[in-house]
Amino acid sequence: MLTLPKPLPVVLCGKTAAIGGGVSGFLQPDYEVVHFIQSNEAALKEIPELLAGRDPQSSDDNGVGTHDYSKPPRAVIFGRGFPLENIEQYYKACAGSNADPVAWIAGDPAKKPDPNAPPPGPGYAKFATDGVKAVLEKWKEEGATKDGIILW
Repeated sequence: MLTLPKPLPVVLCGKTAAIGGGVSGFLQPDYEVVHFIQSNEAALKEIPELLAGRDPQSSDDNGVGTHDYSKPPRAVIFGRGFPLENIEQYYKACAGSNADPVAWIAGDPAKKPDPNAPPPGPGYAKFATDGVKAVLEKWKEEGATKDGIILW
């Protein structure tokens, strides 16, 4: 079994910095959000750099994440605003970028809210974090040796 850094460095992808900031806070102290990505274009460009242990040279300063790029992230976490098809595209585009296995955590499309539903309320960040933590903990318990997309 690999020795995992503590806290585990992760990349967080979401559509709003308000929810991203909340999720980032709820992930602590076990996980460290090193970078927050808000668009498809940024995901395609920045995730490979981050997984390779490099500063992505992002011009977006959304105030979320530590920007400590000294340890490559071991997980990339996506909010439900990122469609699974896009996440699969990022995963394929990043093949070979990382030295160690990376968990790609995505919202299960079967559990996606109705597009006509109101925006998520104040409890959404905690709800999302609990789901993400559950699948990340299982990945870690299984040895954190598999690269792949995991649905929450």
